Amino acid sequence: MGLFSDLLKKAGADTDLNELAKKVADTAEKAAAAAQKAASEGMARADRAAQQARERAEAPRQERAAEAAPPAKKTESPKGFSWGEEMPPEENQYNYGGNYNAYFSHVFAEDFPEYTVKAEQDPHRDAMFYTLSKNGVRALVVEVMPATSSAASTRKRCARENVPYLRFYHNHKGWWNTRAYVTTRVKAALG
Repeated sequence: MGLFSDLLKKAGADTDLNELAKKVADTAEKAAAAAQKAASEGMARADRAAQQARERAEAPRQERAAEAAPPAKKTESPKGFSWGEEMPPEENQYNYGGNYNAYFSHVFAEDFPEYTVKAEQDPHRDAMFYTLSKNGVRALVVEVMPATSSAASTRKRCARENVPYLRFYHNHKGWWNTRAYVTTRVKAALG
């Protein structure tokens, strides 16, 4: 074919120049595809990291807003009434004196002493998971989360694992999470 064919034959190469060119082109295509895949994965990792950074930056602001009690009129409400415009006089997450994590931990420790309670912060959003166990067996998973979150993944996982699931919203306007409301729902879920 020419000078390169002659050189390849003299060098002992068994392939012709066209076959060598095809192999070089295939190798270049594979390298380009691998580079494009790595770049796409890198961009996806960067997007996830940026989203997590935004969520971490947003969490303190959301927690401060959730901890601030909504304006309340001091009027009597029926015991256990956990929602409405007026804050009930019963202990609730807004008049407890701590943030919602402290409030729910307090309620679980005092009202369910026969259970071991493990609290875990969701690493991706402003939510807490409380796992109530008895004799080493999970009896209930309680998720306390913002009203704008979806509970689907945790609820589905619990259903697959045959563990009761319950959720409370810590920042839903007009939802007070009174102690009676929380304990009644938890007792019902525990059976």
